[in-house]
Amino acid sequence: MNLGKENEQQEFKLGLGQLDKGLRSLSAMLNRNSDGTVYFGVDDDGNVRGLEIGKRTLLSIRSRAAELIEPRIILNIEELKSPDGISYIRVHAQGSDIPYSCDGRYYLRTAASDEQISSGLLRRMLVSGNTDMLTEVSSEDQDLTFSGLIRFLQGRGIHASRTKEFQRSFGLINKEGRYNLLAYLLSDQNEMIIKVMRFAGIDKSSVDERMPLTGQCLLTTVQQVLDYFTMIDLPQKVDLTAGIRSETPLFDFQAFREAWVNACVHNTWTDRIPPAVYIYDDRIEVVSYGGLPYGLSEEGFYAGTSKPVNNRLFNIFITCDFSEQSGHGIPQIINVYGREAFSFRDGMLIVTIPLGYEPDYVTARKIQKKTKERLTDNQKAVLSYFADHPHASLKEIAQVCGISLGGVKKITGKLQELKFLERRGAKSNSTWIVL
Repeated sequence: MNLGKENEQQEFKLGLGQLDKGLRSLSAMLNRNSDGTVYFGVDDDGNVRGLEIGKRTLLSIRSRAAELIEPRIILNIEELKSPDGISYIRVHAQGSDIPYSCDGRYYLRTAASDEQISSGLLRRMLVSGNTDMLTEVSSEDQDLTFSGLIRFLQGRGIHASRTKEFQRSFGLINKEGRYNLLAYLLSDQNEMIIKVMRFAGIDKSSVDERMPLTGQCLLTTVQQVLDYFTMIDLPQKVDLTAGIRSETPLFDFQAFREAWVNACVHNTWTDRIPPAVYIYDDRIEVVSYGGLPYGLSEEGFYAGTSKPVNNRLFNIFITCDFSEQSGHGIPQIINVYGREAFSFRDGMLIVTIPLGYEPDYVTARKIQKKTKERLTDNQKAVLSYFADHPHASLKEIAQVCGISLGGVKKITGKLQELKFLERRGAKSNSTWIVL
């Protein structure tokens, strides 16, 4: 009798001397497919060879599995017979409480072999399992307040209070009775810095604007970012060349909203690296950390399969109307920008939203740059000195730069006219700002 070939859900062992290796394979198969079967008394080619089975054989297999495999699994152990009466054993298990360890180590079934899991993949499996790590991990700071969270919820008609009962109902307290990482994220003491940065150009070589958000409830931060991009999205490019008025938005706000909310909901917060938004001259990038949840394929991701990394946080976002259970967010982004909007690299998920046209501030900066390149040597010298000495007098500038006082006055006037220089304060106590 032949049982076929070894694969990602089936392993053969000739005898019970290989029991521990068989159980290791079982844990690896559970980590891969949540299902696995090991046969004892069968050779590597799938031929049933048989083995001696005593009264306590099946019980000893169950006991050994309880010693080696964590978390505990329920085994279905059967003594089977081939058509010609040869006895062999089938050990089958199902379980989704990944990751499973065997003798303290973690394995993953690949084809017909068991490979030890890397630390990076293990972290993904932990946050993608049935255990919500945000609610299990204790916050380092236990002196937390939730004024921002309460104001946010009450402003949306949701009953909220400062009681422990309310905090428990929202999952802010773990089994040990301590505030957890979810509580920290939603507290007034949340110091994780979410960055919204605008760069001058198409790379990160020059920062144009920086908006770090910290020291407040995560929900408040999420809303502030959405409000900021609502203002950016207001201008519409109007085209009348064809005799018909047409308007082009700078970007699709709903697609951005889905990308940003998903980044905050599914970010691997246990690594203490918050999501970020980067604005370039030609695009917006929304970056979250952790990549795809373990067990979710790219095809499933693009189809909108919902597999929340942080279940309790996801539920809170739904309660606050930030998210929906439908999983339509990813398909919505794809509908506007295509699959190429998504990229997965180095444990990050990046959503790239191209801009519909060149923003006015980019055009103005480019014009200013060209104008600056045409400045005379004396104009550049005066501008450079003011950059390092904002309180310098015109007389001081004339002496240092070797220019007449009248020449300095003309230069500063021209630089102000070109919007490179601004004078603030009284003439007797001026501050020169290089713009």
